[in-house]
Amino acid sequence: MTKFSPEYLSLADELLRQYALTGNDKLSSILTKENLEDFQSQYTGGRVRHFPPLKTLSLFMHQVVSENKSCRNALIADARDQVAMEREPSKTNNSGYCKARQRLTEESLMTLLNQSGNNLDNASPESWLWFNRRIVIADGSTLSMPDTAENQKAYPQHGSQKKGLEIRS
Repeated sequence: MTKFSPEYLSLADELLRQYALTGNDKLSSILTKENLEDFQSQYTGGRVRHFPPLKTLSLFMHQVVSENKSCRNALIADARDQVAMEREPSKTNNSGYCKARQRLTEESLMTLLNQSGNNLDNASPESWLWFNRRIVIADGSTLSMPDTAENQKAYPQHGSQKKGLEIRS
């Protein structure tokens, strides 16, 4: 795959189709092709690998929403989808995908998240308002990450958390 191959150029369309965001309804504008192409364009230089940024993003999204959160499961599901579309199935060795996931930057993911949130807000009809007010619901999701000094600096402990917990490296 090269940066000019049809497969590479159609990654945004493929991701939108995968999440049924291709219709004309309001919710289909949560992520746009332009948002995804902007995301992809933030990763310049380097060679095109088996996991370009949009492919990695798609797999990562699948991994996050799946009951089985493993990298291997995301790759197996992708290979299954490729076979269903009568394409050559992707490899299910997770080494390349794990490295590609590490190449995704927090900044590019946050930009895409903010764009999708703004798109959703703009697409939300007034009938969704409750007494003319927006209601924000938190789902209580959590995530975990290594307790390194760098992560502690970027994401300090909550004020109610017990002080003096060990930082591992």
